[in-house]
Amino acid sequence: MAFPPLVEPVSQLPDAEVRRNAHQLILAGHGLPGQSRLAAGRVLVVGADEIGAPLIGQLADLGVGFIGIADGSPLNAWDRHLGLPDDEPSDRASAWARALRRTHPFLGTAVEQRFDLSTARDMVARYDLVVCAGEDQARCLLVDDACAQAGVPYVWGSMDATAGRVSVFWDRHGPGFRDLYPEAPAPYFRGMAGTLRVVGSWLAAAIAAECVKLLTGTGQPLVGRVMKYDAMAATCVTVPLRRDPATRRPAELTAAEPFFGLLSPRAAEAARESTISVEELKALLDKGEPVHLVDVREPDEYAFAHLPGSVLVPKGEFLDGDAAGRLPRDRRVVLLCRAGIRSAEVLAVVKDGGHPDAVHLGGGIVAWAQRIDPSLPLY
Repeated sequence: MAFPPLVEPVSQLPDAEVRRNAHQLILAGHGLPGQSRLAAGRVLVVGADEIGAPLIGQLADLGVGFIGIADGSPLNAWDRHLGLPDDEPSDRASAWARALRRTHPFLGTAVEQRFDLSTARDMVARYDLVVCAGEDQARCLLVDDACAQAGVPYVWGSMDATAGRVSVFWDRHGPGFRDLYPEAPAPYFRGMAGTLRVVGSWLAAAIAAECVKLLTGTGQPLVGRVMKYDAMAATCVTVPLRRDPATRRPAELTAAEPFFGLLSPRAAEAARESTISVEELKALLDKGEPVHLVDVREPDEYAFAHLPGSVLVPKGEFLDGDAAGRLPRDRRVVLLCRAGIRSAEVLAVVKDGGHPDAVHLGGGIVAWAQRIDPSLPLY
């Protein structure tokens, strides 16, 4: 079903914007009224990653009037794509804001703070709709709760290796993130298992289309529906999503701090007193201490980058097999992964398996590359 437009149209479009958006201005059912509403729209994008980055470019080219960007992550090599020419050291949000000021002079931009429990409510209140397609489910949950409190629609997207999903969560009109995920989903990080980046661009276009429909009051937004896309199977289907009567939306924002929700309580407890820094590990290795380095990532990740002297034993062999029992007992066991999430989960198993002195590497290979060996490629 269609919904009323979220915004009133601006009174006049600048001549340059008329020329830029000429093909949309002659589009039946959109035209000047729709374009004028886009120019009045304020959209907050939480996360400028493989989905958020191309989405920002899509929204700007559509003629959305104001884009807020919340992403303080440093600009990485894989972020320099899709019209982001900024080579200055920067965070993602600032780099995108600078690039857009050069290419879209009539577009308003804001570099927002980190989206967390302390900033969520005030940040959402300044926008007409919010988009978050991040891989951190704790942050998506926080966005959903904050938008529900404010009565603001939330356009959500998610991708894994070669597939993705899009929906619109709008509490006053339909189900939300908690209805899709009554229990926290299994963590998936693109930096863990990889992703086909073109899927992010496909999802960005689909999300941008939802923003157009919501801002202009046209079409049928994905409220109460989830669109699923599989690049390898070349399929795209839409399935219904219904509100679960047992799902209660909290009155206060209670989402876990981003990323902390990815560790099970057992892993968090194991890591609490058994985490070493990359500097501590380097000191051990430099002194020739007997250390058994165990990399718990997958073979393709290990082949891409690994620490010299480490041995590969994927996480599944610990969780589903007897790898813990095969570890040596005459050396200190140090577990590592990309960022310290999988190694913490394995650490809990290893400690229960008779290695109480085992530790895991805080920050994983990412921290090692950033603080010890910059020649090691990041992903």
